[in-house]
Amino acid sequence: MTNYDTIIIGAGPAGIQAGLFLGRAQVKTILIGMPEKGALAYGKIISNYFGLPDDPPGLTLLQNGVEQLKRCGSEFLRDEVVDLKQSKDGFEVTTATLKIFNSKTVIIATGAYIPSAGIRGEKNFLGKGVHTCVACDGPLFKKKKVAVVGNGPHAAEEALELATFTDKITIYSQGSPWEIGEALLAKLKEKNIPLSDKRITEVAGAPLLKSAKFSDGAEEAFEGLFLALGTAGGTTFSNKLGLEQKDGFIKIDKDGKTSVKGVWAAGGVTGGNLQISKSVGDGCNAAISIIRTLKGIENYVDQT
Repeated sequence: MTNYDTIIIGAGPAGIQAGLFLGRAQVKTILIGMPEKGALAYGKIISNYFGLPDDPPGLTLLQNGVEQLKRCGSEFLRDEVVDLKQSKDGFEVTTATLKIFNSKTVIIATGAYIPSAGIRGEKNFLGKGVHTCVACDGPLFKKKKVAVVGNGPHAAEEALELATFTDKITIYSQGSPWEIGEALLAKLKEKNIPLSDKRITEVAGAPLLKSAKFSDGAEEAFEGLFLALGTAGGTTFSNKLGLEQKDGFIKIDKDGKTSVKGVWAAGGVTGGNLQISKSVGDGCNAAISIIRTLKGIENYVDQT
C-alpha cells in the first residue's frame, strides 16, 4: 500500500492538467486512468484548443499530456479505479488490478458518462463514423448525411450545432418519448431538422460507417451518427462517498471542492461544457486549491 498527498482518478484533460500543477508544486501525486478509453481519445481532429500546430487526434494530445505530467514529477498508472472510500487518514483507492493506494486528498476527473444507445456495432465504429461530440468532430461531416441519437435537449443542441456543417440531419429518439422543450423545437423547425421515433438497431460499413439498420427491417445510408443521449458522470464514486450532486453531476464550488472534505472534482464529471478548455481550467482550479490547502499557502501562483 502506497501513500500519496493526492490521487487523481481519470486520465482526461482535467486530470492531466491537475497532475501537471501538483507535480510542479512537489505534491506527491499519482494519476490513475486509461487515456485510450476516454471520450477525447476518439476525437480524430482537435482544432478548438489553442496552441496546437497541426490539429492532432485526441489520443495524441492525451499521450503527450501524460508524458508531460511525468516530467513534472507526478506518477501515472494505467489502470482503472474500481473502489474509492474514506479511511482513517484520508481515502483509500483500489484498482482493477487490486492495487491499493492511500491519499490525503482525491480529485475525481472521470469525465462525463455517455450512455450507450444499445446499437449493435456502435463501439466498433467509434471515431469511424460514430461520434459523441459535434464540437470535436462535426467539421468532418460537411454536406454529409448524419443521424443524431437522443430524445432530449442535448440531442437537439448537438443537431443544431451540426447544422453549421450539413443540412442532412435527422434526430432519432430510439422510441423514447421526446423531452425537447418548445424553444428548441422551434429552432429545429427553423433548420428543417426532422424528428423520428424510429429505433436504430445496427450500424454497418467497412472500415467507416456507411449505413444504419432500423427495428422495422429498413436500412438507410448514413456517413455519420452522433450519440447524444445525455450525460451523468461520477455517480458511482459520488454515491460511495455521499457527495452532493445536481442533475447527475458532482456539485463543486469555484475551487473544485465537493461537499466532502478532501474531495475535489474536475472536468466533465461536474457538468457544463464538455470541452477540453473547460476541463483543463477545472483541473487547474482543483490542483491550486489542493496546493493551497496542503501547503498552507493562501495565494499560490504558478506562472511558468
